[in-house]
Amino acid sequence: MCKSNILCQSLDGKCACKPTAFQSGIVKPVPVPMTVPSDSNFMGALFKMIVQQNEFIKSIADQTKSALEKISELTEKRSGNMAQPTSIVSEEATTPSVLLRYLCADKTYFTHSLELGEKIPMPAYKERSFSVLVNILDSNGNKVRLPNSIVFKVMLYTADNPPKNLSINTSGDKIMRGTLEVEGNSEIFFKKIIIKEVTSHFRNGSFFFVVVPKDAGYIKPLIVEDFVIKARKITNECPKKKCKVQEEILNEKIYD
Repeated sequence: MCKSNILCQSLDGKCACKPTAFQSGIVKPVPVPMTVPSDSNFMGALFKMIVQQNEFIKSIADQTKSALEKISELTEKRSGNMAQPTSIVSEEATTPSVLLRYLCADKTYFTHSLELGEKIPMPAYKERSFSVLVNILDSNGNKVRLPNSIVFKVMLYTADNPPKNLSINTSGDKIMRGTLEVEGNSEIFFKKIIIKEVTSHFRNGSFFFVVVPKDAGYIKPLIVEDFVIKARKITNECPKKKCKVQEEILNEKIYD
């Protein structure tokens, strides 16, 4: 076998091949000597650099945290300043004058007004009917008869700010029934109004009882404040009747 040429096919080694200084395709490995750093404090310098880098990263983290805290504080202050007027308004209860502006869009001059012809029950009772008589007055406070009939409507408003028109009670039913709309030109009579709610569930424990004209902006609405509705009053007649019936039954048993 030829040892000088790897491409030689001679098997007995008697070929004329000679060793060459360079053989293509063969790459001799070059040993890489291991270098030892000349600086004896290399590890100390590396450790110092790592410590400084950690301190720098910590400083950046602290600055970022401080900036975020300041941004959060400014945001909370701005939110508080924006919410403060709303909370002040909501804490104030509605007055008759505020409700009038709410109903009439800040209109202040009226040629006619409404007045109760008879006092409404104070308090009224839940599910117990009552009637309301309203008179139309001129600017001098005298009863008048309008040339044309106008529709008037009974409404209930809360003392919230802004006021809320109540049409449904807490049970989801219509809060009022009976004669709630009447057409007239002098005396307006609302017959057998029944309210199916108590005012203790609402702000100030009362409603505004309101009578408003439809399509007649020259007539000032009637606003009755502190309208209280209590739970249905139990009369003393029922227990007496019950006792009387029980007494009659007892007498029948004795005589039998």
